[in-house]
Amino acid sequence: MEASYEPIILSDSDQKELFSLFTSATLHEREQIYDPNSNHYFQNTDLTEEYSLTEENREYALDAWRAVLYFLHSKGYSLVKDNKQIDLSFSEEEFIR
Repeated sequence: MEASYEPIILSDSDQKELFSLFTSATLHEREQIYDPNSNHYFQNTDLTEEYSLTEENREYALDAWRAVLYFLHSKGYSLVKDNKQIDLSFSEEEFIR
């Protein structure tokens, strides 16, 4: 992923990782997506497959928010608001233990 003042470009690998994070609500599931020996390893995700949601909109929004925050944190990014840097390490706690 490259971020600058230009639009952020997500690679296929980034998209696979984001999708896997989005569909992994627990800490255990998150650990599995980074384990190459797991069936849930994010690089094995087929982006052409269909995925259907059965969650309420609120759950969907929270899952997406958690996934994006953790993804940015894992890549070393932080947020800035009103010239204050916001550390995203809190996103690690957003996964159910």
